Amino acid sequence: MKLPVITSSRCIGSLLAATALLSSHVKAGEIPFNVLFQSDFSDHYITPRGLNVENAGLVYQPLLLTFWDLYSDKGGVLTNVSLTAGFWNSFHTEESGAEPSHWNEFDPILGLTFSFCNDLKFETNYTAFDSMTDSYPTSQHLELKLKFDDSKWLGDFSLNPYVAYWLELDNKATVVFNEASSDESYYFTLGINPSVMAGPVKIELPTYVNLCGDNFYQQFDGSGGGSGLAVFGTEIKASMPITSIPKEWGSWTGYVGVKYYHLYNDGVLDGNTVLAGGTSNDLFQFHTGISIFF
Repeated sequence: MKLPVITSSRCIGSLLAATALLSSHVKAGEIPFNVLFQSDFSDHYITPRGLNVENAGLVYQPLLLTFWDLYSDKGGVLTNVSLTAGFWNSFHTEESGAEPSHWNEFDPILGLTFSFCNDLKFETNYTAFDSMTDSYPTSQHLELKLKFDDSKWLGDFSLNPYVAYWLELDNKATVVFNEASSDESYYFTLGINPSVMAGPVKIELPTYVNLCGDNFYQQFDGSGGGSGLAVFGTEIKASMPITSIPKEWGSWTGYVGVKYYHLYNDGVLDGNTVLAGGTSNDLFQFHTGISIFF
């Protein structure tokens, strides 16, 4: 049985309506909220699924997220419920796509997070990938993620493990070679987010593996890319607060990082042959930027 699907336009409309409604409550002093704006500059656009979307020029990917506290009880089992709403974009100095443009992609984001006993978080997130170059139909997805904060027990050696289930609701989030044999699929993610402080500098080493269903990726001949281990990803990232900015302008942080991906799935390798004009099992991405939190 196929899950019911909300069209991208309806989702964006609902997102804007929800944001407007929450804004009215905030003005009345009912719901506290925060805002994150991140400007990221990179030499590649590589998705968490290993697709090498852009490998030339400069890639600028701004992210805007709002966080709304809907419920809070520090002494209870359910300690917090929050709503996340926002947008992500990808702009490229090199034009590309079916209708070449510098604006490559627009993604609305909407999710709910439930925190339990201050250590366990369950996230539900909806996303849509909208191609500004008409290179593919808008795809829609649901992610369910369970995160555990183990810093209470491991301190500076905490791993912050998580597990996630990512499901395509409508249309593919990967390269399609034969629509007749293509179908929505899924993958699981197992990951950790360890970090350590070196003076004012925070060093992070987020690492994960994706385990996909047979039809998540597709090979040149239209067959499935294969199930099981698909992508290994890791990064070393250093970030430091920018203390020269007045506090009333938010908390500013600068960062720089290097990401590494190893690809195991034949389908994602075939997809990258089309996207990047060539393929490799090993991909590197350098990025830097500034995040602002209010």
